[in-house]
Amino acid sequence: MNNYEQPITGSADAQQTFLARQAELFLFDLKNEACEHGFKPGEAWMLRLATDQEIIWLKRNHHLVISLRLFPEALLSVFRQVKQRLRQSLNKQEVELTAGDLTRDGLKHLAAFPEKEAR
Repeated sequence: MNNYEQPITGSADAQQTFLARQAELFLFDLKNEACEHGFKPGEAWMLRLATDQEIIWLKRNHHLVISLRLFPEALLSVFRQVKQRLRQSLNKQEVELTAGDLTRDGLKHLAAFPEKEAR
């Protein structure tokens, strides 16, 4: 997947289209990887926002990690869309997150990995 680290520009419709497309591509990748790796019914993806260092750690400690790097405003929107589409509720901390929080905390990646799988 491409890395889009530029701020979202253009009309509101263009921005929404971009965000929806990124969420759809991420979900498409999750579905393909689940099929390729034989996910069983009931197995789920764990989603988290991660820093550069955390994404390195995740990739070292999980066999399968799907990630996407986006500008904070886009990342937050795509994270929430993906959680919603996977029918995963946002916890209180995730609901209260802002793009400023992501920037302050260095959260640049959306990472997904199988819930039960670790190396």
